[in-house]
Amino acid sequence: MDILNIIILSIIQGITEFLPISSSSHLILLPMFTEFPDQGIMFDVALHTGSLFAILIYYRNEIKNIFQFTDNGKSYTRLIIIGSIPLPIAGLLLIDLISLNLRSIEVISVMTITFALLLLYADKHNTPSKQTTYISTKIILIIGLFQILALVPGVSRSGIVITAALLLSYNRNDAIKIAFLLSIPAIFMASSYNLLQLSSMGSVSILSDHLLGMTLSLIVSYLTIYFFIVTINKISFAPYIIYRIMLGTLLLII
Repeated sequence: MDILNIIILSIIQGITEFLPISSSSHLILLPMFTEFPDQGIMFDVALHTGSLFAILIYYRNEIKNIFQFTDNGKSYTRLIIIGSIPLPIAGLLLIDLISLNLRSIEVISVMTITFALLLLYADKHNTPSKQTTYISTKIILIIGLFQILALVPGVSRSGIVITAALLLSYNRNDAIKIAFLLSIPAIFMASSYNLLQLSSMGSVSILSDHLLGMTLSLIVSYLTIYFFIVTINKISFAPYIIYRIMLGTLLLII
């Protein structure tokens, strides 16, 4: 793969994976409107692996708490395990339906706008009263069910989880933390599923392109996470909401 393509795809993955703007829709739209070749499943796995390492590094203290069985660690463990149950079940049941019917520009544009407006509503009506030091099983399951919607291109996994957490009275920073901690099993399971598919076809091979893409994705993902968290209380979700509405509207027009 051309090195410029690797750099561009890595930047897109690193930025869109964690911002509430939907990484899958951008990666679907890119080859539709450019001459970019299909990067292949293995390269996609490499990019997501880079993003996974970035989130593990950024939240290393939370991960440390999990393995040390602290009170916060127990809360994070429950969130990651219970909150991740609905997504793979729904994914296995709906993967064919989504792949065949829900990857069109029309679906992406409508979902992009709809869930931008839902995030706007959740942020405007947010009344923080809960903390991540303890998250009830009921709330975890509700957030996990919301996460299923991210299977539809254009929704944004981080965006829908943040929206759910805001609606459930968590502040912006805690909503982001919940979304990013839940991204760990989500990315891991998606990448593992793709690797199993490749393995069954006997086509698993790691190339220098994959390593470069993973490294660049890790760097861009980490910087994106840092920027997003540091600036969220200063600029709110407004820039991301505006971008989504503009992107969705543009896609509807063309």
